[in-house]
Amino acid sequence: MFRFGLAFACLFAAAAAAVSRAASPNPDDLVATPEIQVKARALVRQLGSENFIEREDAEKQLVQLGRFARPALNAGAASNPDPEIRFRCGQILPRATALDRKAKLETFLADTKGEYEHDLPAWKRFRAAVGSEWAVFGVKVWTDRELDAAARRVFTDLVSTTANRRLLILVDGSRIDLGDAVVWRRQELYDGRYTREGVEAVAPTLDDMTALLFAESLVGSSYISGRRTSISALMSGSGFTTAARGTDEKGKVYRAVAVAWLDSRNEAREMYTAIGIATSLELPEQALGLSARLLTTPAISPAWRTRGVNHLTLYGTQKHIRLLDQALTDTFVVSVVPRAPTDTEPEPAPYQVQIRDVALGIAIALAGQKPGDFGFVDRSGGFAEERRSFTSAGHYFPDNAARKAAFEKWEKWRKANPEG
Repeated sequence: MFRFGLAFACLFAAAAAAVSRAASPNPDDLVATPEIQVKARALVRQLGSENFIEREDAEKQLVQLGRFARPALNAGAASNPDPEIRFRCGQILPRATALDRKAKLETFLADTKGEYEHDLPAWKRFRAAVGSEWAVFGVKVWTDRELDAAARRVFTDLVSTTANRRLLILVDGSRIDLGDAVVWRRQELYDGRYTREGVEAVAPTLDDMTALLFAESLVGSSYISGRRTSISALMSGSGFTTAARGTDEKGKVYRAVAVAWLDSRNEAREMYTAIGIATSLELPEQALGLSARLLTTPAISPAWRTRGVNHLTLYGTQKHIRLLDQALTDTFVVSVVPRAPTDTEPEPAPYQVQIRDVALGIAIALAGQKPGDFGFVDRSGGFAEERRSFTSAGHYFPDNAARKAAFEKWEKWRKANPEG
């Protein structure tokens, strides 16, 4: 897969130089004439000739047609009933595809004013992710033109680097291939930070981090297999944090990439780390959203879940109560509180603290009320309520009746405060 992507990247490497010579900014100029399309289809049929010389001649001419033969080759490789035609089309198609992508990149770079729509690998998804784009049935109807121009400048920077081009080429393909590629690229950037024999240490650049975060946002962290290196370590020194906190149009683009990446984190370990990254990038809404998701993710370390609880309680406001709605029905037991033995019950069962109990306690705190007023027992003796903190190990319901009464009281409060 990577040799194939590297071939594309090498072809792309000459694109910027070629633009100054000949490229038109209009993608319509890339379309093959009807005569060439008819010729390409005829040559594909000739690949199945009983005459060996005719087959070889057809293949040679299709190679000479380059990217113009791609539609006919694609159809032949995918659905022609003749195995000889499918095989030969499959052999020629990669080079035609690479040439087609090279031509599209040249056209994109030539369109410096952003006057045309371009079918370039990863570009449409990048623009949609960062450009405040509105679409109806897949057709763009509005976009922030200033941000669109900034997105174009950032994307041009990304495709100017071979390694980043190689990654972005895979964005529109298989999610599995992209997942493997981002793991490989993250490890490559991490290893590059250390001096090895004959190789000097090089920190990831702003473009490296932007391309990696964008690609990872399209995969989701739970789909990325294998050992993952620390994204925080890579981000440090790359300049991405400073760029994403910038107030100019390019700063908005980097920030949008960061938001897309943060919102895509769906694995406990990465959500835990991402809360700190969101805070450093000054993206409080993403940090709080991650905290809420971390709270409800099953089968994770209590320490990770506690971070979500603490962050929500300390930094959330009444408007963030809605983030907890899904958790208010989760009966998974996250901790137990030991009970003191009595004469009648020398080994009493501990109190159980469920996810919904924790979510309710946080929601009560965000609403500016006290968990104790809803029947929670506070093991800190009131200190936690004074500090507006709530922990799964420090608060519990003494019995199911108290739990039921608390949820009924909360439901009445929510009805009276629908915006909460």
